[in-house]
Amino acid sequence: MTTILENNSYSFSRLETEDAILFTWKHIPGLEVSLFKAGLQAFAELCRQHNPAKGIIDATALDQQSAAVAWLRGQSDAEAQTYDNWWLEEIVPKYNAANLTGLAVATGDPSAPGELPNLPEAVKFKVGYFPDIAASVDWQP
Repeated sequence: MTTILENNSYSFSRLETEDAILFTWKHIPGLEVSLFKAGLQAFAELCRQHNPAKGIIDATALDQQSAAVAWLRGQSDAEAQTYDNWWLEEIVPKYNAANLTGLAVATGDPSAPGELPNLPEAVKFKVGYFPDIAASVDWQP
């Protein structure tokens, strides 16, 4: 594993043996939507630049009570239900340009669903949500 970038909020690493880029969120109490979006945009751009086969997001350390996680789940009063549209318009095109075969997200939820069926037509790669980073790395899209 080679670290590409690390800051106070997250790190990006190349997993050469997996042909993947790992995006690891650090715990940020009260994570704001703007920082969350900026992190995902930076990761998508890095994927576009490096063209890994798989993107892996370790979200297990995210503050589950934060505004960002509420927004992600469509639970935010101010921006309810906007995450999907933003992701499809701003992030998916970069993943598609990177020719990703899969995007795996480690959620920390033991009931994570695994590979998602019925993705929007614009999504040209597989997406899976997994309980931990090991399952996310092991998943073969």
